[in-house]
Amino acid sequence: MPEMYIDRGIIHNSTLACFLLSLFAQKYELEDSEFPLDLLKLQMVLPFVWNDSCRKALEKRNARTRFNTVLREAPELKVDLEKRVSSHTAVTFQGLNLAVSSGIIEVTHATNEAPIIKFILERWPHGTKSALPSEMVTAVNRLANWYSDIDTPTLLKLLFGIPHEVSH
Repeated sequence: MPEMYIDRGIIHNSTLACFLLSLFAQKYELEDSEFPLDLLKLQMVLPFVWNDSCRKALEKRNARTRFNTVLREAPELKVDLEKRVSSHTAVTFQGLNLAVSSGIIEVTHATNEAPIIKFILERWPHGTKSALPSEMVTAVNRLANWYSDIDTPTLLKLLFGIPHEVSH
C-alpha cells in the first residue's frame, strides 16, 4: 500500500492561521468594541499579517493612530489587497475551522445576520503564544485595535473604496 502524501506546508499554514486569527479575536474582544467581530473582518487579517512589507508598514504605525490615517500615510498597505485577500481566503477559513473545532473560538449565527466570532478559550495551550512570530503578533494586535473602532462596511470602504472617501 503506497504511503499517503501529507502537505506539511498546508498543515502548518492552517495551524498558524488558526492561532493568529484566534489571537486577533481575543485582542478584538479586549478592545471592547461596539461592533461584533464577523467573518469579513477576519478575512482582512492574514493579507496584512502574512505580507512582509505590510507587516513592516504596520510596525511603524502608532496603535493610537486612526486606521484611515494609517492607510493614508502607508498607501502600500492597499497595493494588490484584493488579490491578497482572495489568495488568503482558503487558509483563513481553514484556520477558522481549526479554531472552531479546537474550541478556541465559536461562531454564532443570528437570523438574517452575518455570523459572529467569539474567543472562548479559557487558557492558551502552554507555549503556543510564545511560538508565534513576534512581528505577526504585533501586526495582529494593531489590526485588532484599529478594526475594533470601525464597523465592517466602513472598513471595507476604507480598504477597497475610493481613496479618502470615508472620513471616520
